[in-house]
Amino acid sequence: MKRKAFSPHDDVYIQYLRNMEKHDMPVQHYHDGYEIFLMLGGKRYLFYDNICFTLERGDMAVLRPFDIHYAQSRDAEYYERFVLNFSETALSALLSREELRLLREKLVPCVVHLNEEQTELMLDFFKRVNGYFEKSGFLSEKLQHTALIQLVMYVVECTQGEQTVGGRQIPAQIRTALTYINQHYRDNPGLEEIAGACNVNKYHLCHTFKEITGATVLEYLNNVRLSKAHSLLMDTGYSMEEIARETGFSSSLNLTRVFKKAYGMAPTQFRKRKESMR
Repeated sequence: MKRKAFSPHDDVYIQYLRNMEKHDMPVQHYHDGYEIFLMLGGKRYLFYDNICFTLERGDMAVLRPFDIHYAQSRDAEYYERFVLNFSETALSALLSREELRLLREKLVPCVVHLNEEQTELMLDFFKRVNGYFEKSGFLSEKLQHTALIQLVMYVVECTQGEQTVGGRQIPAQIRTALTYINQHYRDNPGLEEIAGACNVNKYHLCHTFKEITGATVLEYLNNVRLSKAHSLLMDTGYSMEEIARETGFSSSLNLTRVFKKAYGMAPTQFRKRKESMR
């Protein structure tokens, strides 16, 4: 399976899955839109924001665009979930810029537990969105966007002031490595430098980092650099040279090579395609 840091979707992607076998993501990844993950049964382990969350029925994760995350089965043989990915473009058909800004402030990243009544109602919203996006015809697009906005607003309602699901902190040396990478990715640090910052042997760091996060140290570093480059392409008018400098690539040519390998197109092509969709 090809390992990619970026998992692209259309403006809206929704999927129900009941998996009776163990399954680990091939690599940590991110999306260019929001993700809402609703756990319906079994158990799933989510690595996000330096914490490993154990997700069971009623647990819901809300992730922002470009948030790097990773999920795995570990000891669990079964899990059932709904997942929804959507961009702000999907909401802009019915919401004004000011409404989108307010929603952005309220749709905060978190992992929360819903009670059974909330879980069933949230499931109904997911099913409704899924049903509308499987249909076409008269007013189907307006119904799709209306159902999506209703789901998102209920997510906001359920996450306001709720207690975060408990997760276990990852080992201190891995937290140090993640923090160091997130702070110094512009400098493109090497494995020896990262291990030195953690005061551990690089071989021990490599083994533990992969076991905990699902990615090698250098894969994670590259994922961070790519996610930052991706965000700058979408949200700024920076030149390729400026983006390369801001994200730790040695040159715009190096940025283009790595970006094209990950996304299947040059960054300039990617920017043009995104601009044409707005």
